[in-house]
Amino acid sequence: MAHENEMQDFMRQAQEITAQMRAASEQMARHEVVGTAADGAVRVAMTPTGDVSSVRIESRAVDLDDLPRLERHVAQAVQNALDNVRGVAEQLMRPLTDGLSRLGEE
Repeated sequence: MAHENEMQDFMRQAQEITAQMRAASEQMARHEVVGTAADGAVRVAMTPTGDVSSVRIESRAVDLDDLPRLERHVAQAVQNALDNVRGVAEQLMRPLTDGLSRLGEE
């Protein structure tokens, strides 16, 4: 009988983790993550899945005599947005990973 109760507890925990995964995925889908460079003059917005949704470049970031600088700023903004995506994902998934580590302990 104890083995059956352990299995039921395990299944309940697995169902709770599945629900947490679903909720975290839904939260991720609602986020827009932004990365910036050049003191905000270059801005890249993306979804948590890494799809770029918009790029904004203010005129103060554009120097036609130094386009490589602008290219560096765009690359920095994209990298900043990707770093922010990772941060959001880690934050939203932390309860899930904590739950996985406790699976079967109760």
